[in-house]
Amino acid sequence: MIVFISWGVYFFDNDSHSMDYRHRIVDMDNHLRDWRAGETNYNKSKDWTHVSSAPIKVCRYAWIGMEAMILKGVTIGEGAVVGAGSVVTKDVQPGQ
Repeated sequence: MIVFISWGVYFFDNDSHSMDYRHRIVDMDNHLRDWRAGETNYNKSKDWTHVSSAPIKVCRYAWIGMEAMILKGVTIGEGAVVGAGSVVTKDVQPGQ
């Protein structure tokens, strides 16, 4: 399969944190505890059960411009073009 992905492109298949502030407070406490324990992975104690995620699909011949961000659950259709610096939150139709 051939796709063209420029430099600085980010793919985020999850929200990185819960939308509920109470869960974020617990996560920050866990980050601090891990840091104080000398961990290099501050997500070691993170509870991912409250974090929304969905796969990303990039179809053949798609072209993704530099520094674009592709967010969870998005499909980039065959031959679609994502412009540089775009934040993609919805599907991009084939050939668009």
